[in-house]
Amino acid sequence: MGKRQGYGQFCPIARAAEVLTTRWTPLIVRELYFGSTRYSDLRRGLPRISSALLSRRLKELEHHGIVHCDRAEGGTVYGLTEAGLALFPVLESMGRWAQAHSRDDMTRDENLDPDLLMWNIRRRVDGAGIPEGRTFVVSFHFLGVPAQRGRFWLLFRGGEVEICVRDPDYGTDLEVTAHIRTMTQVWLGHLPLGTAIRQRALLLEGGGAEVRAFSRWFRVSALAIRDQGDTSAAPLNAVNPSRPGHGDAAVSPGGLAPPGGS
Repeated sequence: MGKRQGYGQFCPIARAAEVLTTRWTPLIVRELYFGSTRYSDLRRGLPRISSALLSRRLKELEHHGIVHCDRAEGGTVYGLTEAGLALFPVLESMGRWAQAHSRDDMTRDENLDPDLLMWNIRRRVDGAGIPEGRTFVVSFHFLGVPAQRGRFWLLFRGGEVEICVRDPDYGTDLEVTAHIRTMTQVWLGHLPLGTAIRQRALLLEGGGAEVRAFSRWFRVSALAIRDQGDTSAAPLNAVNPSRPGHGDAAVSPGGLAPPGGS
Protein backbone atom coordinates (compact mmCIF):
# COMPACT_ATOMS: atom_id res chain seq x y z
CA MET A 1 0.00 0.00 0.00
CA GLY A 2 1.38 3.38 -1.01
CA LYS A 3 2.40 5.72 1.79
CA ARG A 4 0.00 8.66 2.08
CA GLN A 5 1.61 12.03 2.71
CA GLY A 6 1.04 13.12 6.29
CA TYR A 7 1.21 16.46 8.09
CA GLY A 8 4.81 16.03 9.25
CA GLN A 9 3.87 16.76 12.87
CA PHE A 10 4.17 14.75 16.07
CA CYS A 11 0.86 16.22 17.30
CA PRO A 12 -1.65 13.45 18.25
CA ILE A 13 -4.45 15.39 16.53
CA ALA A 14 -2.41 15.47 13.33
CA ARG A 15 -1.84 11.71 13.53
CA ALA A 16 -5.52 10.97 14.14
CA ALA A 17 -6.46 13.24 11.23
CA GLU A 18 -4.05 11.38 8.93
CA VAL A 19 -5.98 8.18 9.64
CA LEU A 20 -9.55 9.44 9.95
CA THR A 21 -10.10 12.44 7.70
CA THR A 22 -9.77 10.82 4.30
CA ARG A 23 -13.01 10.98 2.33
CA TRP A 24 -15.60 8.36 3.41
CA THR A 25 -13.45 6.91 6.21
CA PRO A 26 -15.56 8.19 9.17
CA LEU A 27 -18.74 6.97 7.45
CA ILE A 28 -17.30 3.51 6.91
CA VAL A 29 -16.47 3.32 10.62
CA ARG A 30 -20.03 4.51 11.37
CA GLU A 31 -21.56 1.76 9.24
CA LEU A 32 -19.41 -0.92 10.81
CA TYR A 33 -20.26 0.30 14.31
CA PHE A 34 -24.00 0.14 13.60
CA GLY A 35 -23.85 -3.45 12.41
CA SER A 36 -22.93 -3.62 8.72
CA THR A 37 -20.62 -6.60 8.32
CA ARG A 38 -20.85 -7.43 4.62
CA TYR A 39 -19.56 -5.47 1.66
CA SER A 40 -23.10 -5.26 0.25
CA ASP A 41 -24.36 -3.82 3.55
CA LEU A 42 -21.66 -1.16 3.47
CA ARG A 43 -22.70 -0.22 -0.07
CA ARG A 44 -26.32 0.14 1.06
CA GLY A 45 -25.31 2.51 3.83
CA LEU A 46 -22.86 4.39 1.57
CA PRO A 47 -24.70 4.48 -1.77
CA ARG A 48 -22.54 7.22 -3.30
CA ILE A 49 -19.13 5.65 -2.77
CA SER A 50 -17.57 3.77 -5.68
CA SER A 51 -16.78 0.11 -5.23
CA ALA A 52 -13.09 0.72 -5.92
CA LEU A 53 -12.84 3.48 -3.31
CA LEU A 54 -14.70 1.45 -0.68
CA SER A 55 -12.30 -1.45 -1.22
CA ARG A 56 -9.32 0.87 -0.91
CA ARG A 57 -10.59 2.50 2.27
CA LEU A 58 -11.27 -0.89 3.88
CA LYS A 59 -7.73 -1.98 3.11
CA GLU A 60 -6.37 1.25 4.60
CA LEU A 61 -8.43 0.79 7.75
CA GLU A 62 -7.26 -2.80 8.06
CA HIS A 63 -3.67 -1.58 7.64
CA HIS A 64 -4.17 0.93 10.47
CA GLY A 65 -5.61 -1.75 12.78
CA ILE A 66 -9.10 -0.24 12.83
CA VAL A 67 -10.92 -2.91 10.79
CA HIS A 68 -10.51 -6.67 10.79
CA CYS A 69 -11.55 -8.85 7.86
CA ASP A 70 -12.55 -12.49 8.27
CA ARG A 71 -12.24 -14.10 4.85
CA ALA A 72 -14.17 -17.35 4.68
CA GLU A 73 -15.82 -19.50 2.05
CA GLY A 74 -19.12 -17.66 2.49
CA GLY A 75 -17.52 -14.28 1.81
CA THR A 76 -15.65 -11.61 3.72
CA VAL A 77 -17.03 -10.35 7.02
CA TYR A 78 -15.84 -6.97 8.28
CA GLY A 79 -15.79 -5.66 11.82
CA LEU A 80 -14.14 -3.09 14.05
CA THR A 81 -11.14 -3.92 16.17
CA GLU A 82 -10.81 -2.63 19.73
CA ALA A 83 -9.11 0.45 18.28
CA GLY A 84 -11.97 0.87 15.82
CA LEU A 85 -14.65 0.63 18.49
CA ALA A 86 -12.76 3.23 20.53
CA LEU A 87 -13.29 5.70 17.68
CA PHE A 88 -17.04 5.88 18.06
CA PRO A 89 -17.05 8.54 20.80
CA VAL A 90 -15.05 10.69 18.37
CA LEU A 91 -17.67 10.22 15.65
CA GLU A 92 -20.46 10.78 18.15
CA SER A 93 -18.90 14.10 19.14
CA MET A 94 -18.69 15.08 15.48
CA GLY A 95 -22.38 14.26 15.08
CA ARG A 96 -23.34 16.25 18.17
CA TRP A 97 -21.34 19.20 16.86
CA ALA A 98 -23.20 19.06 13.53
CA GLN A 99 -26.56 18.86 15.32
CA ALA A 100 -25.67 21.97 17.31
CA HIS A 101 -23.92 24.07 14.68
CA SER A 102 -24.82 22.80 11.19
CA ARG A 103 -28.33 21.49 11.64
CA ASP A 104 -30.06 23.19 8.71
CA ASP A 105 -27.51 21.93 6.18
CA MET A 106 -28.34 18.31 6.96
CA THR A 107 -31.82 18.56 5.44
CA ARG A 108 -30.95 20.54 2.33
CA ASP A 109 -32.43 19.04 -0.85
CA GLU A 110 -29.16 17.52 -2.04
CA ASN A 111 -28.78 15.58 1.23
CA LEU A 112 -32.25 13.98 1.25
CA ASP A 113 -31.95 10.32 0.26
CA PRO A 114 -35.00 8.04 0.68
CA ASP A 115 -33.00 4.83 0.14
CA LEU A 116 -30.49 5.72 2.84
CA LEU A 117 -33.26 6.88 5.18
CA MET A 118 -35.11 3.58 4.87
CA TRP A 119 -31.92 1.58 5.34
CA ASN A 120 -31.31 3.47 8.58
CA ILE A 121 -34.91 3.15 9.76
CA ARG A 122 -34.79 -0.60 9.14
CA ARG A 123 -31.78 -1.25 11.32
CA ARG A 124 -33.10 0.87 14.20
CA VAL A 125 -36.55 -0.72 14.55
CA ASP A 126 -37.37 -2.22 17.92
CA GLY A 127 -38.71 -5.68 17.20
CA ALA A 128 -40.32 -5.86 20.65
CA GLY A 129 -42.97 -3.41 19.42
CA ILE A 130 -44.06 -5.58 16.48
CA PRO A 131 -47.13 -7.87 16.75
CA GLU A 132 -45.93 -11.46 17.15
CA GLY A 133 -46.98 -14.61 15.36
CA ARG A 134 -47.72 -13.13 11.93
CA THR A 135 -46.26 -11.22 9.04
CA PHE A 136 -46.54 -7.46 9.60
CA VAL A 137 -46.19 -5.02 6.68
CA VAL A 138 -45.62 -1.27 6.87
CA SER A 139 -45.75 0.86 3.73
CA PHE A 140 -43.79 4.12 3.55
CA HIS A 141 -44.79 6.74 0.99
CA PHE A 142 -42.38 9.67 0.70
CA LEU A 143 -43.45 12.84 -1.08
CA GLY A 144 -40.97 15.28 -2.62
CA VAL A 145 -38.95 12.60 -4.45
CA PRO A 146 -39.46 10.92 -7.85
CA ALA A 147 -42.36 8.45 -7.66
CA GLN A 148 -40.11 5.46 -8.38
CA ARG A 149 -37.99 6.30 -5.32
CA GLY A 150 -40.80 7.17 -2.95
CA ARG A 151 -42.35 3.81 -2.02
CA PHE A 152 -40.93 1.24 0.37
CA TRP A 153 -42.29 -1.60 2.47
CA LEU A 154 -40.92 -2.98 5.72
CA LEU A 155 -41.73 -6.67 6.03
CA PHE A 156 -41.57 -8.08 9.56
CA ARG A 157 -41.65 -11.87 9.87
CA GLY A 158 -39.91 -14.52 11.89
CA GLY A 159 -38.05 -11.96 13.98
CA GLU A 160 -36.44 -10.40 10.90
CA VAL A 161 -37.18 -7.20 9.00
CA GLU A 162 -36.68 -6.71 5.27
CA ILE A 163 -36.92 -3.67 3.00
CA CYS A 164 -38.96 -4.15 -0.17
CA VAL A 165 -39.13 -1.69 -3.07
CA ARG A 166 -42.16 -3.50 -4.50
CA ASP A 167 -45.38 -4.41 -2.74
CA PRO A 168 -44.71 -7.83 -1.14
CA ASP A 169 -48.42 -8.72 -1.56
CA TYR A 170 -49.02 -9.67 2.05
CA GLY A 171 -51.46 -6.83 2.61
CA THR A 172 -50.49 -3.60 4.35
CA ASP A 173 -51.09 -3.24 8.08
CA LEU A 174 -49.92 0.36 8.37
CA GLU A 175 -49.21 3.09 5.83
CA VAL A 176 -46.85 5.96 6.70
CA THR A 177 -46.96 9.05 4.48
CA ALA A 178 -44.72 12.10 4.81
CA HIS A 179 -42.60 14.49 2.80
CA ILE A 180 -39.03 13.21 2.62
CA ARG A 181 -37.81 16.31 4.47
CA THR A 182 -40.34 15.79 7.26
CA MET A 183 -39.36 12.17 7.73
CA THR A 184 -35.68 13.09 7.74
CA GLN A 185 -36.31 15.81 10.33
CA VAL A 186 -38.12 13.27 12.51
CA TRP A 187 -35.24 10.81 12.05
CA LEU A 188 -32.69 13.43 13.12
CA GLY A 189 -34.76 14.61 16.08
CA HIS A 190 -35.31 18.06 14.56
CA LEU A 191 -39.07 17.48 14.60
CA PRO A 192 -40.56 15.32 17.38
CA LEU A 193 -42.57 12.38 16.07
CA GLY A 194 -45.62 13.29 18.12
CA THR A 195 -45.55 16.86 16.80
CA ALA A 196 -45.29 15.65 13.20
CA ILE A 197 -48.33 13.40 13.71
CA ARG A 198 -50.40 16.08 15.46
CA GLN A 199 -49.60 18.62 12.73
CA ARG A 200 -50.54 16.04 10.06
CA ALA A 201 -47.08 16.40 8.56
CA LEU A 202 -46.80 12.63 9.03
CA LEU A 203 -49.88 10.49 8.41
CA LEU A 204 -50.48 7.03 9.85
CA GLU A 205 -53.25 4.97 8.27
CA GLY A 206 -54.23 1.60 9.67
CA GLY A 207 -56.07 -0.04 12.51
CA GLY A 208 -55.94 1.53 15.94
CA ALA A 209 -53.56 -1.09 17.35
CA GLU A 210 -51.22 -0.77 14.37
CA VAL A 211 -51.15 3.02 14.61
CA ARG A 212 -50.44 2.91 18.34
CA ALA A 213 -47.65 0.38 17.81
CA PHE A 214 -45.74 2.72 15.46
CA SER A 215 -44.21 4.81 18.24
CA ARG A 216 -43.14 1.61 20.04
CA TRP A 217 -41.12 0.08 17.21
CA PHE A 218 -39.99 3.18 15.28
CA ARG A 219 -36.69 4.53 16.58
CA VAL A 220 -34.98 7.70 15.41
CA SER A 221 -31.25 8.03 14.74
CA ALA A 222 -28.86 7.15 17.54
CA LEU A 223 -27.43 10.63 16.94
CA ALA A 224 -30.80 12.38 17.03
CA ILE A 225 -31.47 15.36 19.26
CA ARG A 226 -33.00 13.71 22.32
CA ASP A 227 -33.92 16.54 24.65
CA GLN A 228 -37.46 17.06 23.36
CA GLY A 229 -39.19 14.38 25.42
CA ASP A 230 -39.84 12.22 22.34
CA THR A 231 -39.84 8.56 23.34
CA SER A 232 -38.84 7.43 19.83
CA ALA A 233 -35.26 8.55 20.56
CA ALA A 234 -33.34 5.70 22.17
CA PRO A 235 -30.00 6.44 23.84
CA LEU A 236 -26.77 5.45 22.13
CA ASN A 237 -26.10 2.72 24.66
CA ALA A 238 -29.27 1.01 23.42
CA VAL A 239 -27.59 0.38 20.08
CA ASN A 240 -26.23 -3.11 19.58
CA PRO A 241 -23.19 -2.79 17.32
CA SER A 242 -22.87 -6.55 16.99
CA ARG A 243 -26.29 -7.01 15.37
CA PRO A 244 -25.84 -7.28 11.59
CA GLY A 245 -27.96 -4.94 9.51
CA HIS A 246 -30.21 -3.86 12.24
CA GLY A 247 -34.75 -3.82 16.06
CA ASP A 248 -57.98 4.86 20.51
CA ALA A 249 -55.09 6.39 18.25
CA ALA A 250 -56.42 8.76 15.65
CA VAL A 251 -55.69 8.04 12.01
CA SER A 252 -55.00 11.36 10.32
CA PRO A 253 -57.38 11.86 7.39
CA GLY A 254 -57.05 14.37 4.59
CA GLY A 255 -53.95 16.02 3.19
CA LEU A 256 -50.49 16.47 4.56
CA ALA A 257 -49.37 19.62 6.27
CA PRO A 258 -46.25 21.30 4.85
CA PRO A 259 -42.90 19.80 5.91
CA GLY A 260 -42.00 20.72 9.48
CA GLY A 261 -39.58 23.56 10.01
CA SER A 262 -36.01 22.91 10.98
